[in-house]
Amino acid sequence: MLLLSRSARWTDSVRRQAAGLRVERLLAVTDARDAVALLCCGEQFSHLLMHPPAAGELLPDLIGLTTGEAESGIATVLLGKHGIAARHLPGGGRAIAVPHCTEGWLGRVLSLESAAPADALQVELADLLGALAAGRLQTRYQPVVRLADGVPVGLEVLARLEHPALGTLGPDSFVPLIEAAGFAARLAEVVVRRAFAEWSGDSLLRLELRLAVNLPLDVLLLSGTDDRLEAWRAEAGIDPGRIVVELTETHPVKRPELLLPVLKRLRAAGYRLAIDDVGPNLRDYQDLIGLPFTTMKLDKAVVQDSASSPAARRFLESAIGAAKAAGMLVIAEGIEDQAAWARMVALGVDSGQGFLIARPLTAAAAAIWHASWPRRRLA
Repeated sequence: MLLLSRSARWTDSVRRQAAGLRVERLLAVTDARDAVALLCCGEQFSHLLMHPPAAGELLPDLIGLTTGEAESGIATVLLGKHGIAARHLPGGGRAIAVPHCTEGWLGRVLSLESAAPADALQVELADLLGALAAGRLQTRYQPVVRLADGVPVGLEVLARLEHPALGTLGPDSFVPLIEAAGFAARLAEVVVRRAFAEWSGDSLLRLELRLAVNLPLDVLLLSGTDDRLEAWRAEAGIDPGRIVVELTETHPVKRPELLLPVLKRLRAAGYRLAIDDVGPNLRDYQDLIGLPFTTMKLDKAVVQDSASSPAARRFLESAIGAAKAAGMLVIAEGIEDQAAWARMVALGVDSGQGFLIARPLTAAAAAIWHASWPRRRLA
């Protein structure tokens, strides 16, 4: 468990009750930035026990890293009267509020069953479109590091949607529905413009990293998409050389040659272009390699399968070889342990992302991760 508190009353209560329950590990901090750094990567916690006044302006980010992220596996417990109000923040509805410091409260909290993940619940398209129209889309940023030395090189923007009843939804529960209904272009616009605004208005721009944004290939083929992207970028004042457009294949592209003119225009403007989610199921990736892409991203599933599957390893060797021959950089997703890191280095992969490096982070948490990562990596 991780405790964030400056209240002697709550801290004493947690320590005393945890000792009585024989909690194996309790780490206590008083600085919210330290809590964010611990939650970003490396450390594993079952619960975040948080007295909201100690969190300060980072309270939404701490909730976003825990109950606001479906895959975090971390239950948030909000301590004191301020915890009731904190539950109204995005993602906070699934947190546990303990307003009073009564005897036995910690044992009761630890015995509670966690709420069903939002991704496992039934969602309706009308609710998703309403949430999108109401500005309830959130962004997360997953860091990318160079595998040779661990130096941070980029951040990939990811989408979350705050559902009015179900809380924060991960992309698997809303992106396919929205795209299948014909709103892929609208979703892409909202995500990209929000990311550009955060990138230019926050501390992220000063980190000198690349920003990767996802854009479905079929959306890119729509007339004027590249012009609109360029207008949003110019409005935000971001150098195009800092932007990687990751092209996802929501629908199969039957004629890749139709992409060539728009890809050439993006490259001429200075953007980097990545083929996303390359794995055995992406049958036409070799056709795409012939287009002016700069980067290949290996799908999380094949990266993880390569630990035990000779077929997955053979696929990676072939795909990485083809990408290198075309002068492309290769990024591996799904690096969750040191063995995967070493395996990708041995295969010649340039960079990687995954839970070993960092979970998806809010903009503020990403800046804190960037400051703490080199120390944690070298420790």
